[in-house]
Amino acid sequence: MTRENGRTSPPVGRSKSELVMGVAIISLILTALLAWVAWTVRVKQGELQEQVRERLELLANSRAEVFGTWLSGLVQQTDKLISSDLFRLYATDMDLIEVDPSFLITGIIPEGKEYDRLAQLTDQFPLMHQTFADFTSFAGFLSGRIVHRSGQSYIGSDNRMVPLSPVQSGLIKKTFAYPMPHFSPLRQTDNGMVIDMFVPILSTAEDNGTKKAVAVVMLTKSAGTTVTALVSNTPMSAKGERTRVMQRTEGGFQEIVPWKPEGTATLAAPPELQSDQSLGFAKRDSLGGQTPVFSLGVKIPDLDLWMVQEVDVQDATKSLQDYTRISVLIAGLIAMVLSLLFGAIWWRTLGQNQKRIAGEFQHLAQELEQQRNFLDSINDTIPDFIAVKNLSGNYTYANPALADGVGRPEEEVLGLDDIALFGFDTGKRLEQSDDQALKAGRPVTFTERIFLKSQEHYFQITKVMLKEDSGAPTGIVSVFRDITSMVKAEERKRQAISQTVEALVKAIEFTDPYLAGHSILMRDVASLLAETLKLSPEDKATVEIASHLSQIGKIFIDKSLLTKVDQLTEEEKQMVQKHVEHAGDILRQIDFELPVYEAVYQMNERLDGSGYPKGLQDGEISLQARVLSVANSFCAMIRPRSYRPAMSTDQTLEIMRASAGSYDSQVLDALQSALGTARGSRVLEKAMECAVVCS
Repeated sequence: MTRENGRTSPPVGRSKSELVMGVAIISLILTALLAWVAWTVRVKQGELQEQVRERLELLANSRAEVFGTWLSGLVQQTDKLISSDLFRLYATDMDLIEVDPSFLITGIIPEGKEYDRLAQLTDQFPLMHQTFADFTSFAGFLSGRIVHRSGQSYIGSDNRMVPLSPVQSGLIKKTFAYPMPHFSPLRQTDNGMVIDMFVPILSTAEDNGTKKAVAVVMLTKSAGTTVTALVSNTPMSAKGERTRVMQRTEGGFQEIVPWKPEGTATLAAPPELQSDQSLGFAKRDSLGGQTPVFSLGVKIPDLDLWMVQEVDVQDATKSLQDYTRISVLIAGLIAMVLSLLFGAIWWRTLGQNQKRIAGEFQHLAQELEQQRNFLDSINDTIPDFIAVKNLSGNYTYANPALADGVGRPEEEVLGLDDIALFGFDTGKRLEQSDDQALKAGRPVTFTERIFLKSQEHYFQITKVMLKEDSGAPTGIVSVFRDITSMVKAEERKRQAISQTVEALVKAIEFTDPYLAGHSILMRDVASLLAETLKLSPEDKATVEIASHLSQIGKIFIDKSLLTKVDQLTEEEKQMVQKHVEHAGDILRQIDFELPVYEAVYQMNERLDGSGYPKGLQDGEISLQARVLSVANSFCAMIRPRSYRPAMSTDQTLEIMRASAGSYDSQVLDALQSALGTARGSRVLEKAMECAVVCS
């Protein structure tokens, strides 16, 4: 110290150190404020995006349902026509003739053995033509025609029938092959935006228990008004929201714009679709330009058409921007107040003696206490548990939320460790996570189940090492966030999926106990393979669920075909193989959150491309499907069938090895290895018991 004019002045070095310390404290507080603002903004952003996703999903699904209902209504309009005995008999007779059906148009009947039949069909033609034209006009279709198996139209609503496009011809062939309604992509014509519908007329006679398509009715319907209504905003639409319709054609992806002359706009960079062909929620460029949007798309079943719901990012995040602006402003004001306050205190202390300095420090301490109280008020009201422990594992700080959660006063928590607060097992796990945080030197986040006041809770816990200025650790800071409601919601969802699977399995058991027995054995073998191959928990769950449901499609197949002793004809094989499509129709409607549908759908594919339904090869077939393929074939061979006895395990493996081009050799090796284990022996014993009962 120095004395000047009888007054004591503070040391210069000490004043500078005080200044540096004050700046450091303010910087730390400012950093904490900014970190708090950043954290709250991230939380707010996550909540906002989830709200936007839910709203877009609701809007897209509702518009997809409206469009699907409209298509169903079109199909219902044709029911009277295609089920009419008049048209079915006429179409059946036309399907039986061997000559070109154009004689109905030209009026020139070819000579030959069918002359009388052709003459009768020609006499009936005016009535059929007029009746069909009246139906087309009355039902509100722009045009229509009835098409022969040869692809030639022989009845039309117009006198002049425009030649069929390649797309229309392809859909007509598809309708003959799969007798069910089909729809074309939307297209622009002189009459505006239209869609073509193709419905089969079934034969009056049955062929092997089924009725084949003898003609296809093609009807063209105006779709401009419907599409315009779907994409038009309503008074309830939020700012920046819009609906777009996207379709996929042979030329690529298009946006449907019925208000423009061309009707469609080709998308230069269409968004990537998910495995289920839906357009997942994400931030991306708008379909109509470069504007950043949040968007989500729902696919119309059986059509390459998507309802895409968008909202401008700027409009959707306006509330977040306002929240961020206000939060930063408040943090800035607090930092400014603290800076000005410290500057005033430091400035005044420069020319004062030690007593004055002490008084100023007392005043500063009071101000800091106020700030501490301010931060404590925030800490006291936050629902998350916040705690600090020393390196010995004892609590040195616990906020009111933590004390209330464990049912103890705050002062009683201090000095206790995790075992004393949460019990032995939970405490040991929490102590291990302390070691992980100290070793990592960065935040460690994990989920822990903890019982508080005899109630089960799930917490997302984040721990970070508390360090001195030198970098040496002094303790652990822990933040506990209660995520019980979220975990319970996920559990309820898993239970719903489990109940759905159980209901489907019971449906199999009720329809055909043999299929149920096969499914149960297949599940055991598939689970054994998954364990041997060391598949991930997700893949193991996929093969277990998929194997349990692998036979669901066969309940729709004629049981006489499944138990037929003689060799199936080619047509009968195709009928049996349709069980894959039936299974797909059921499973694709269930959100397993696992590729169960894909595994079942690809189960009958073979590596050499000889399988069905798509003839996939090698890497095109998923690992789960390869496991199911081996398990399905193995279980089928070791059980008796109506046309052969059960095979031995060695004989079955030998046959499958001989077909190495069909099965994954790695999975076959795993099967042979697994059967030699104790669990594999139990599975074989269970299979043999079932084989004895079945025989």
